[in-house]
This record gives sequence, C-alpha cells and structure tokens, in this order.
Amino acid sequence: MIELAARDIADLMHKHRPELLKFLSQRTRCSETAQDIFQETFIRYSGYGAKHKIDNPRAFIFRIAANLAVDHLRSCSRRPIQELETLEPDRKEESEPTSLSAEHTVMSQQQLEQLISALSELSPKCREVFVLLKIKHCSYADVEKQLGISQTMIFRYLTQAMSHCRQRVGDVD
Repeated sequence: MIELAARDIADLMHKHRPELLKFLSQRTRCSETAQDIFQETFIRYSGYGAKHKIDNPRAFIFRIAANLAVDHLRSCSRRPIQELETLEPDRKEESEPTSLSAEHTVMSQQQLEQLISALSELSPKCREVFVLLKIKHCSYADVEKQLGISQTMIFRYLTQAMSHCRQRVGDVD
C-alpha cells in the first residue's frame, strides 16, 4: 500500500488549482460546479493513490476531473426526463409487488440509521462539513465561508467523513 500524505495532496491541489479550475469551468460552464468537481477530484485521487502508485499525478487528476465533469453533464441532461418520469409513473412500477418496495424501504431505513450512527462518531467539525456538502448540497465556497476553514481542511474533513461512512455503511456518494 502506498502512503499518500495529506500534505502531498494539498501541495498538488495548490499547484494545479488555477489550471484545473479553468479546465473544469470551461467544461461545465459553472464556476461553483467546477469548484465542487475540483474537490471531488482530489477525494477520488486520495482514495486511489492510497492503494496504487501514480506515475503522473497531473495527468491522473485531469483524467479524474474530466470524467467527473462528463458525469455531471450527463446527470444534468437527464434531469428533465427524470422529473417527467416522476410525474407519470412507469406502468412496470405499478405491477411490482408491494413487498419489494416495503423491503427496499426497510433496507433504506437501516442504511439511514447506520449513516446517522456513523456520523455521530465523527468530530463535530468533520460531521458539519459532511452534512453541508453531501446532505444540504452546499458548495465548497459556501462551506468555506460558513465554517471559516480553508479548502484544504474542508477536503481533509470530507475525506475522513467519507472514508468512515463507507466503512460503516457502504457507498454514501
């Protein structure tokens, strides 16, 4: 296992910040979205880099960022269709047995309880960063203003919270 120091990641973030934000802003046409994808890029980088040796970090972070931007744009293009689908339920859903939806509801409730328990184990600041970013969908700039902490600390707290929650609950993205 390769050790990725938080300081190394922070240096990489600082070094490539202007260039990567410009790249993402051009792709997404939104500076707030670019900022969010920038942060998510380094969360993904730290997770992958902890397990694998990365020969060209710059190229790797740009690939991650490009993939996240594409994912974001795809999800935005699907939203109007998904909103229409919620207004007109699919006939297949009507024919599904209610026991499946009840089972799904119970499983979702259990996962929610596990997530709440996992979040209660975090430090207050770490928990607050997670809640603001992942539950309330605040931008990184808003969290920075609201909590008065640096982008690097937001990244560290979110990485810690995501890792902890994944261990306790599973995928929380």
